[in-house]
Amino acid sequence: MTRNIDLMGRKKIWFSISAVIIAVSIASLLTLGLNLSIDFKSGAKLTMSVQQQASVDDMRLAVSDLGYPDAVVQTIGDGRFQITFPELSDEQQGQVIDALNEVFGVNLDDTSWEVVGPTFGQQVRDAAIKAVIIAWLLIVGYVSLRFEFKFAMATIAALIHDLVITVGVYSLTGREVTTATVAAVLTILGYSLYDTIIVFDRVRENQPRARRGTYGEMVNTSIMEVLNRSIITTLTTVLPVACLFIFGGETLKDFAFALMVGIISGTYSSIFLASPLLTLWKEREKRYRPKLAGGKAAGSR
Repeated sequence: MTRNIDLMGRKKIWFSISAVIIAVSIASLLTLGLNLSIDFKSGAKLTMSVQQQASVDDMRLAVSDLGYPDAVVQTIGDGRFQITFPELSDEQQGQVIDALNEVFGVNLDDTSWEVVGPTFGQQVRDAAIKAVIIAWLLIVGYVSLRFEFKFAMATIAALIHDLVITVGVYSLTGREVTTATVAAVLTILGYSLYDTIIVFDRVRENQPRARRGTYGEMVNTSIMEVLNRSIITTLTTVLPVACLFIFGGETLKDFAFALMVGIISGTYSSIFLASPLLTLWKEREKRYRPKLAGGKAAGSR
């Protein structure tokens, strides 16, 4: 026998938790912004290894002394660094290498430059935004056809919730947003949709029961019936992704980090955001209004 927990009766709690997390994410985006990779802006990225022992602070100080205080310095392994500069000419690139070689002993055979112009960076940003918008439109169309429009709106609210939280975590942690991050975000949209569809499919099957009780009670029952499946699916997905994050290379780590945040957020939103929103909207329909004492629907006269 499935034990019911009144999740829908605690809608305000779940909405409040989501509102606080989203508010923190938006505040971080407005104050800290995003650490965009060179793929999204113009500039030059130097990848190199050095012979001398050096920390990120040592490298940042040396680069600042060269006249580039805003350069972004990251370590990508033992003795390996990635430094993002504003646009540099070939001559300036040579000057940077020569100066850093004098201080740290640069391995010239393990040095590479990647240069991105403003036009390409703008194209990457536009393509990323377009991909997310198209994904949302396709999801609205699919869910509206398979279920109904209110299901689609609850699904989109959950997807926006997951996207804002994922981007907010990137802002709070200062992790670099790369093209791999965009790929991960699109993957997150698909995973979150899958998790929500599992719940909504059971809700649709159980909707006739709402005539004998309240819509919220029926949604509670539906969630309890698929909860084990959702938890097991999430765990079996997060574990290999966590292994990628711990043992993978830098590109895989960026991808895995976004996936982990999105998967956890997606599991939460499918149960604690999409389902309560759907319940809230459906209970405004006359046929699903909660019954008051005396058998009349709430709001009827």
